[in-house]
Amino acid sequence: MASLTSFLPANAHTLVVGGTAGIGAAIAHKLALALPPTSRITIAGRNASAAQRIIDGIRDEISAHGDATKTGATMDFAAVDCGKMSDVKRFCKDYRRNVLQEPTHKLDLLVLTPGILAMDGRQPAAPGSTLDLKMTLHYYARMLIIRELLPCLADNATVLSVLDGKRSDARASGIKWDDMDLSQPGNYGISKAAEHCLTFTDIQLQDFAEQSNKDTSHGIPHRSFIHAYPGFVSTEIFNTSRLPWYARFGAKGISTLLAVSPETCAKQLLDGVAECKEKDLSGDAASSVAGSPKGLWNIDDKGRILTNKNRADSETMDKVREHTWHAVDSQAPDA
Repeated sequence: MASLTSFLPANAHTLVVGGTAGIGAAIAHKLALALPPTSRITIAGRNASAAQRIIDGIRDEISAHGDATKTGATMDFAAVDCGKMSDVKRFCKDYRRNVLQEPTHKLDLLVLTPGILAMDGRQPAAPGSTLDLKMTLHYYARMLIIRELLPCLADNATVLSVLDGKRSDARASGIKWDDMDLSQPGNYGISKAAEHCLTFTDIQLQDFAEQSNKDTSHGIPHRSFIHAYPGFVSTEIFNTSRLPWYARFGAKGISTLLAVSPETCAKQLLDGVAECKEKDLSGDAASSVAGSPKGLWNIDDKGRILTNKNRADSETMDKVREHTWHAVDSQAPDA
């Protein structure tokens, strides 16, 4: 099977949001070593020093390899606070203007991995925000980034959201349709918030795939929208102070025995993305879910395409789309 980089142009532009740690950092690392210096990878997040350590580490690794012909992709950092909808919009505007210099360049690969592991209750994503922090990082901010960058996606662009494309279900029975952001008293819970985010991700990516691949005014687009399940990965997220000490201790112990490294996870997910991309470009939909629009995929932690997924009807897509854009656009200017 061909690698994902074989489907990217020599001057590819890649954006990894949440790429300063964990799976996002590992994906950025693998891509940087495989892509030529004419390509560009932007790591976006809040931690500039962490991003610089990743960039410096990649440069040192290439230098130590001693191959003068291997220089790796050009890399840079862009700051964004995915908890603030206003900052996400600012970031996307700046990225389109300063990095893509639109219409000069297009975005070829967008990877979304921002997230948080916490056991506390519903809390504002930012001062003045009416949205929950976990739901914002796992769903609202990610979908807003796709929406804002959709006009500058290349015709063959790939969008990857790493959350849980294995257990997601567009027809989940537990969704509270009268309280989709779980803001009403008694409705919020960690498992319920996760169910909403997973379900809405499948549905909104389905909507994006339908929008993106029906416009043939500039040729036939082959954009791919992929919801991935990373599995159990050993990352620093288990050391977060948001978890009680006993949860951190237990999670670290289990991860030592069962978790894969971020590097292994990144390789398997990128291999799965490459398979989805290959099928989209060849027109082979044999492994996709019946009734799926062109370009919509779910993959598991081994990169395998999942075919046992449910898809949403048009009424449900309308409901999720309306809620999502009202939720993100109704936030206070500084939230």
